[in-house]
Amino acid sequence: MDNVEEIIEQIKILSESVTEDTYNTRVTQGYELLVKLHDFGADKESVYRPLLEYQSSLADGISNDCISEIMDFVVGFCQPEKWIWNEDCAKKDEGRWT
Repeated sequence: MDNVEEIIEQIKILSESVTEDTYNTRVTQGYELLVKLHDFGADKESVYRPLLEYQSSLADGISNDCISEIMDFVVGFCQPEKWIWNEDCAKKDEGRWT
């Protein structure tokens, strides 16, 4: 298992262990792990795809909500200061998202 796969597994574990009391902390930890993935050179698609597959396997509930919120950071559906894959997010912000 390479670094990218290991970090994606860590993100999955975060969402599995989330509670109402730890929700914000888990989302923040997920964000920090996404930044690591970006720093390792992982492209957005290679991060988003396994998270989407995982998310679709979850029943509705807090774990699903948590992973969905973490996935929002991947695609840039967040505040601009939280954008990780900046080039793609800037295109979206300028109305060029395709």
